[in-house]
Amino acid sequence: MPPRLPACALRAQCSPWSTFRAFSSSPAVASPPREPPHPQPHHQTARPPTPSSSSSLLSISADRHKRAPSVRAMRPGEAAAKMMNRYTDKQNRSRLESVEALRNSKNSADYLKQMPRRWDAGDVYSPHDLSPVEMQKWRKRSLRSNDVVDALGIRPLDMYKNFSLVQEFTTSSGQIIHSAGTSLRPVNQRKIAKMIRRVQGMGIYPTIHDHPEMIRDDFFPERR
Repeated sequence: MPPRLPACALRAQCSPWSTFRAFSSSPAVASPPREPPHPQPHHQTARPPTPSSSSSLLSISADRHKRAPSVRAMRPGEAAAKMMNRYTDKQNRSRLESVEALRNSKNSADYLKQMPRRWDAGDVYSPHDLSPVEMQKWRKRSLRSNDVVDALGIRPLDMYKNFSLVQEFTTSSGQIIHSAGTSLRPVNQRKIAKMIRRVQGMGIYPTIHDHPEMIRDDFFPERR
């Protein structure tokens, strides 16, 4: 067993600069590391193989198919039914458009009939000139191009109580309109004239003006 040195001899051999080393700001030249380095593993984990471009495209396509909603299989005849529905809807829309165009043209024709007077540039008029009473003065009878009696298939001698028909073939003063204005055949013109003379002779239709039932709206417009 080797001999032991006394502790006082060890203190005497220690240099005084060793006590100041702990308070120095400069690190030691060869200071051992405080923590041992982490041991490196003996074997590293194997890296996954890099996928090729074709496999990447296939994976993208597969993901897209997974995200896409499932398409319902079409039943037999469903495509034909859809085509028929589209065709029917198109026909209905075109029919509605034609009906609307006819309605607009009819309204325009009605407005033109209500306003028969044509104004020229430079004409002076008052608001009263646009009233129905003044417009009635400018209204003209439209000339017929066919025989109404033959078209309707009526017997004129039996229509003496139809005051609207009598008014169509008489003037506002009760005179019978000439055949040039009625466009009736000579036979029907004679029957109409006979019917008008009969109804005036019976006293149920005035001889100097229109029937009161026909001109009532002109005197009492609020009853319309």
